[in-house]
Amino acid sequence: MFRSMVLTALGVALAAGLVLSAVQALHVSPIIYAAEAFEIAEPEVVAAQTDGHSHSHGDEAWSPSDGAERIGFTVLSNVLSAFGFTMILLACMFVARDKAQLNISWSRGVLWGLAGYLTFFVVPALGLSPEIPSMEAAVLEGRQSWWILAVVATGLGIASFVFLPGIAKTLAVVFLAAPWLVGAPQPEVHGFLHPDTQAVATLESLQAQFIYATAIANSVFWITLGCLAGYCAKRFVKA
Repeated sequence: MFRSMVLTALGVALAAGLVLSAVQALHVSPIIYAAEAFEIAEPEVVAAQTDGHSHSHGDEAWSPSDGAERIGFTVLSNVLSAFGFTMILLACMFVARDKAQLNISWSRGVLWGLAGYLTFFVVPALGLSPEIPSMEAAVLEGRQSWWILAVVATGLGIASFVFLPGIAKTLAVVFLAAPWLVGAPQPEVHGFLHPDTQAVATLESLQAQFIYATAIANSVFWITLGCLAGYCAKRFVKA
């Protein structure tokens, strides 16, 4: 069973990852490239001095070069992410089938995909909007922690509303409210710190476009993922 589940997830992930990569190449990546043109190199920072020797930490982290290498790593990242999400979807589908007698099909898979879209993108994005290069952001650790809280709480909220009986469904409200009671971390300075006001106006326009583009790309990705996962699970795994 597990072997069939993994093979199914690999096939679904490859298809959904390629779909996401194609949509990103058409609608998301051009916005990122345009924003990167406004990035300003930061001066080299001397972080510490020990025994009279200065230690420089100004080297940039490695990143793939533009062109085929960058596209290749983007596709690989999308496929690997899709594989992890597909494994989660399939596991949830089978648990729901065994515990709540919910049938597995491509149409129900679309609903599972929409639930994933809400859980992993929409709700977290309401607190931490997608960011383009040059945009100020809160501390990474705080954003990661809140993102995990939002994902777990939203998933539990949706599951409570769908599967719990009667008055117990009100637990969904508690789960869904939890991330907002904690509050998403915010940067000390909002927006962009570029010295050119015209550049800032352009970046703000790109940011608005980026939010819509990522929302569309992720909706296509999750609907594709859910539909394919439901179809393949019923055909290749259920038996």
